Amino acid sequence: EVKFCNRCLMSNQRPSSYPEFKHRPDRQVRSMNIGDDGVCDACRFAERKNVIDWQEREENLLELLAKHRKTDGSYDCVVPGSGGKDSAYAAHLLKYKYDMHPLTITWPPTLYTDYGYQNYKNWLEIGGFDNITFKPSGKTHKLLTRLSILNLLHPFQTFILGQKNLAPKIALNYDIPLIFYGENEAEYGNPIADNASSLRDKSFFAINDLNDAYLGGVAVPELVSDYNVPMSDLMPYMPASSADLEAS
Repeated sequence: EVKFCNRCLMSNQRPSSYPEFKHRPDRQVRSMNIGDDGVCDACRFAERKNVIDWQEREENLLELLAKHRKTDGSYDCVVPGSGGKDSAYAAHLLKYKYDMHPLTITWPPTLYTDYGYQNYKNWLEIGGFDNITFKPSGKTHKLLTRLSILNLLHPFQTFILGQKNLAPKIALNYDIPLIFYGENEAEYGNPIADNASSLRDKSFFAINDLNDAYLGGVAVPELVSDYNVPMSDLMPYMPASSADLEAS
């Protein structure tokens, strides 16, 4: 049954976030909850902002930043983003208000709009940020995007895979233990319980065995054997190793 929130008018057809590398064609999709009173979880989460002690929250943030801030000019945090308002604002505050040294990273969308690409350039060139942009193999990207449409009705999956999985791996390579994502899915209707902690659930970006992963709704071993995709071409889409993250 399709329902609409009495306040924001968003429908319960909006899917909740899920670890993309576990997304299979037979998966039952969890969608946004709308309570018996007709109010969605996103609106309920918005209510909570009115009772948060923001001064205490900032004090907690300052303690965290002081613990990780570097004074030798090296990067002390990672901010993934593509030029949108959330990541751009987070990076700006970290650098210019809190005196951090963020390394911004970007996994480009499959197709930039003119406005989107200009925002991306403005973020770096006017905002003044160092950036690593990672562009995967175009041939493999096209295949995985096509498979995600055919198998999952999900043309956005290849972009989300990069959004979620690239930052932890870059942070591992540069030995940076602090990552700030600009957007919290609870703002848009994920279960409120998902927002109980400011830490992102590792199930979204870590895995024990790469053979358990699915891309475009197809198991990784099958992509290698049946679609002749080299494992090296699939690695950019993969989550970080749980063992490597625990050891960092």
